[in-house]
Amino acid sequence: MPDRSLRGSWMQMKSAVLDQWPSVSAEDLASLAGQREELMRVIKSRSNKSYGEIEREVAEFELRDLRAGYASRPALGIGRD
Repeated sequence: MPDRSLRGSWMQMKSAVLDQWPSVSAEDLASLAGQREELMRVIKSRSNKSYGEIEREVAEFELRDLRAGYASRPALGIGRD
């Protein structure tokens, strides 16, 4: 199965990943290139969490980043009359 990339801009996500998972190093991020499964493997190797817990955390992280991106965009002309 091909490795999925994290949704969003990896360059912008790097600092958020470091904040979310302090056990992940900047060197780890340099080699990940935004690959979701690789990030999950690194988190798993540095924590006592189950794969399911990590999957949930990464999914929530992606949604939070996606929502922040939507919130920062200007309205599309739909508003009050």
